Amino acid sequence: MNGRPTTRVRRPVVVAAAFAVAAVVVRLAFLGAPVGSDEAGFLLVADQWHPGASLYGDYWVDRPPLLLAIFALSSGLTAVRLAGCLAVVVVVAAVAVAAGRLAGSRAAVVAAGSAAAWCSMPWLGIVRVNGEVLAAPFVAVSIAATVLALHAPTRRHRVVLAIGAGVCAAAAVGVKQSSVDALVFALVALVSLWLARPERRRDAIDVLVGGIVGGIVVTAALLALAAARGTGARDLFEAVVTFRIDAGETIRTASTAATDERFGALAATWVVSGLAVVAVAAVVLAVRRRDPFVVATAATVLAGSVVAVLGGSYWAHYLLALVPASAVAAGLLAATVRPRVLAGGAAWLAVATAVSVGHTVVAGVDEGIEAEVVGHQLHAVAAPGDTAVVAYGQPDVLWNAGLSSPYPYLWSLPVRVRDPGLDDLVAVLEGPRPPVWVVDWSGFDSWAVDADRFTAVVERSYTRSGRVCGRTVWVLRGADRAPFGDGPCR
Repeated sequence: MNGRPTTRVRRPVVVAAAFAVAAVVVRLAFLGAPVGSDEAGFLLVADQWHPGASLYGDYWVDRPPLLLAIFALSSGLTAVRLAGCLAVVVVVAAVAVAAGRLAGSRAAVVAAGSAAAWCSMPWLGIVRVNGEVLAAPFVAVSIAATVLALHAPTRRHRVVLAIGAGVCAAAAVGVKQSSVDALVFALVALVSLWLARPERRRDAIDVLVGGIVGGIVVTAALLALAAARGTGARDLFEAVVTFRIDAGETIRTASTAATDERFGALAATWVVSGLAVVAVAAVVLAVRRRDPFVVATAATVLAGSVVAVLGGSYWAHYLLALVPASAVAAGLLAATVRPRVLAGGAAWLAVATAVSVGHTVVAGVDEGIEAEVVGHQLHAVAAPGDTAVVAYGQPDVLWNAGLSSPYPYLWSLPVRVRDPGLDDLVAVLEGPRPPVWVVDWSGFDSWAVDADRFTAVVERSYTRSGRVCGRTVWVLRGADRAPFGDGPCR
């Protein structure tokens, strides 16, 4: 009698663990890939985060403080990518718990397998660690805690779990401000439960209050942490909320063919990966069953999809934000469909994952190689204490070169939104400590900025040092440096 229950408990755990290990192995295969632009930028910002002249020390970035704190604790690219592996393990475990509690062991296994597969697809951007990857475990744990809280046997357990859900939901937003999936799940579940089950309304209030308390505690702690390092609450709000509104308008009015191409690639990846099928099926299931948790899961998947589109830039890694809720949805669907349909869905997901991984292994990770070559060659000719500016963005060049920048904007979007006339950049070049190096990455007149004054200053105060990978490098006149050299991108 003791053996059968033990088997039922252990089997989903063992299978979920195997899925998590497989996902980590895939990610480890790309551990040595060139640093990504976001990875490099966050490392640069986090490494010098102190009271300074800008939002985060001497740099400005439109991200919340917990993301920078994680990068500061990691203190290196390898550690950051290992943190990404840990994040995947937590996601797989948490979605298995949530789906298993709602629909049984089959749902737990399918949710874990789906999460592991999506977190193993290079087409979704798993090679690099971005905000979506690091926010996902907080979202997944918050969803699981909300489910467990609303199934808790006592009020004490319910409140404790609800506080944990609130803590993780707020932490997810503290990593990436658009990671509101856990909040959506909790609110929709509570409202649906309130309307469908009047006898559970007190339980819903307990969970709501506990979640609010947990969220307030984490938010206060993050604001205190940021303030201690010189980052004020008002400036943070401008960066993570107001700036994003302005950025959306800038992206809309300055859209290019590349933006349209990324949107097409994002939509295609959404469909081929199976995320689109799960989203549609989850909505259909929610309409048919009207179960509070099914409705909440479907609403969360839809909300995440909308957020991915509203971002405007359409990067593939935006889809990783959909993984926690989509994996839970896949588990709930698995508990309702026929075995043949389930097998077909599993086969589709397995093939999509295998093709994505195989394609990336064969083709290699090309993105970031040019920045690596330019950065390493710049490092070879730079002197200690040199600084550089890359026009406009590409913090991975600076990271590879081991140089800092006197200009606070390391990405192109803040340049376009906050300094479109390049007045601040010109002031840096004409100031008492101008950068020794200026890298022309894609043309000074690119990215819809007014570059006339900036171009004139560069041509007057700098001389062309060399050109590699199609990128021209300028050196400050009077600086005694070895020539950057001309050559192929190798």
